[in-house]
Amino acid sequence: MVIILIITKIEKQKNKEKRYSIFIDNQFAFGIDEIDLIYYKLKENESLDEDKYNYILNKLLLKRAKDKALKYLSYKMRSKKQVIEKLEQYDFPPNVINKVIKVLEKYNYINDEDFAKAFIKDKLNLKGYGVFKIKYDLKILGIDEQIFEKYLYNDSFIDEEKKAKDLLIKKLKGKNIEDLQYKEKQKIYAYLARRGFSYDSINKAFNGLLEDF
Repeated sequence: MVIILIITKIEKQKNKEKRYSIFIDNQFAFGIDEIDLIYYKLKENESLDEDKYNYILNKLLLKRAKDKALKYLSYKMRSKKQVIEKLEQYDFPPNVINKVIKVLEKYNYINDEDFAKAFIKDKLNLKGYGVFKIKYDLKILGIDEQIFEKYLYNDSFIDEEKKAKDLLIKKLKGKNIEDLQYKEKQKIYAYLARRGFSYDSINKAFNGLLEDF
């Protein structure tokens, strides 16, 4: 049985230079680069050969999506959710995105557990974030809670009290903690809380520093 596909609309994508959306039978089918649009002679109100359609969908777009994903990953580590969202921006069909994700996971180009470990170390050690802030950010990035809780609440991986204490010392700028006024203490306390440190860790940092003096 021959299936006749009609390209009912070709629309230039907003904010995507030389990128077009293809509609078949008034339904969005896929996004495609201008060079491929011209090469495959895709035009509005014309039929699309089923074999050509399958090739574009299962071969051409798959390769283009892989290239986009690898380029995106070449700059830094990304979570699975980030890669999916990036490919969705280019209007790749869901089945193409799923295939790309499976390949990337198979060859360890994306690994949410490795991503979570690296993210936690970076935000804790370089950015000075606390556990609450890191946990919130990881959730936004689509990391499963079971993955990051293995490290966020592992004392051998994270010593939040020490990090809070280190940041507290920086905020004191050489002042003796015993000489701080109440408002100054509250201001520093609020700062550490905004950085995502737990109240327990902040209290221990303050108390630990007082004991040192």
